[in-house]
Amino acid sequence: MSVGRGERAKVEPAPSWPRVAGGYAVGDPKGCIAICTLASEDMCPVLAKLPQVAIVGPCKTENVGVERIVLNVISNPNIRFLVICGAEVVGHVPGGTLKALYQNGVDPSTKRIRGAPGAIPYVEHLTLEAVERFRRQVQCVDMIGVEDVDQIRVKVEELVAQDPGAYPEPPFVVETERRRGEELATPIPPLTPLISPSTTALSTLIEDINFKLQLIKKSHLMTAESIARALGVVAGIMLALALLGFLAFIVSR
Repeated sequence: MSVGRGERAKVEPAPSWPRVAGGYAVGDPKGCIAICTLASEDMCPVLAKLPQVAIVGPCKTENVGVERIVLNVISNPNIRFLVICGAEVVGHVPGGTLKALYQNGVDPSTKRIRGAPGAIPYVEHLTLEAVERFRRQVQCVDMIGVEDVDQIRVKVEELVAQDPGAYPEPPFVVETERRRGEELATPIPPLTPLISPSTTALSTLIEDINFKLQLIKKSHLMTAESIARALGVVAGIMLALALLGFLAFIVSR
C-alpha cells in the first residue's frame, strides 16, 4: 500500500527486507537513499541515523559484494539514490565497479560488468532484468574517497530534497539470488583452537574457491594483471583452508 508523504509516495519494501544478509546498518526502510561505504565500515552506524537513509553498508568485492547491493536496492522501490563513498578497496575496486555497472550494464553472454576496473567484475547470480532494474531505479552518486561524515551528510540532505518518490514498479525479488547471498554471508568460524573439527567451514571455503576459479576460467579477456590479482585471492583462500585443516587436526588429537 502506498503511503503519501507530500507528493512523494512511499511503498512497502519486499517482505523481510533487506533481502540479502550482510554487515549492514538499516535506517528508515522507506528512505530514498542507500549508502555504500566501501572499506570504511566505521561510518555505517552514524550514517544510518541520517533522515531518509534506508540502508548503509560496506562493499569489499567487485562480484558478490556488488550483487548484494543490487538485490537489496531493487527489492525496495523507495531507494532512489546510491551514494558510493569511503575508501576504495585496492585490487577489487568495488566502488569503480558499481559505477561501471550503473553506467554501462553487463555483457549478456558473460555477465561481466562493462568497463569495470575490478579483478573479477562478474555478477553471476544476477539476472539481466535485475541489473537493468537497478540502473533505472537509482542514481549513483560518486563520493569515492570521501570519509568526512559531515560532507556526506550535506550530500544526503541535497538528495532528500530531490526525492522523486518510490520507483513506480513493485519490489523486484529474485528468490534464488537471495538464497545464494545468504549462503555466502554465512560467517566462517574463527581460526582458533576453540573450533571443533567440522566439514562445514571447509565446504564453505571450497565453494568460494570453486566460484572464483569458474569466474577466472570464463574471463578469457582478462589482462595478465587482473589474472594475477584473481589468483592472489584464490591463493589466500587456499592458505586459510590449509590452516583451518591443520588446526582442526590439532584439536582432534
